Amino acid sequence: MKAAIAIGPWGMNAGFWDEAGLAGIATPLLIMAGSLDDVSDYEGGIRRIFEGATGAERYLLTFENARHNAAAPIPAPMEVWGTDTFDHYADPVWDTLRMNNIAQHFATAFFDLYLKDEADKEAYLELVEYASDGVWDVGEDGQPTEAHNYWLGFPERTAVGLRLERAAPETD
Repeated sequence: MKAAIAIGPWGMNAGFWDEAGLAGIATPLLIMAGSLDDVSDYEGGIRRIFEGATGAERYLLTFENARHNAAAPIPAPMEVWGTDTFDHYADPVWDTLRMNNIAQHFATAFFDLYLKDEADKEAYLELVEYASDGVWDVGEDGQPTEAHNYWLGFPERTAVGLRLERAAPETD
């Protein structure tokens, strides 16, 4: 396996993973999750997977205030719209289509970088950690200035609510 993406990975919160197992992961890893995931437990589960996979180049894309369905690839079926079951498929804060588009954006950059060795795609992953801290600054010619550090691939004001962390493999 040359690269992996995990969306809302479950198990750390239930003792399924251990420190040695996580540290043994050497494959580049992109994790996508909601900061309020109460199924996989963002702080006690997902974040611990990200922090524990110390042998890998790894990323954690967080949808702030999203729950377990962050970046879920399947929209809610029409049959559950307007029912109590809808919450099983949808997020109360984020639009599913928007999350899917964001997930595809990062999955494409990640896989292009690690599977196709397209080094220019790294720019889509080397971002100011909190998108809300990004500065949109373009000159009169429409080109980014030196102060511009807004998330690459996102139009002005559209990355708010996202966070991307990156950690390099730790060496002994």
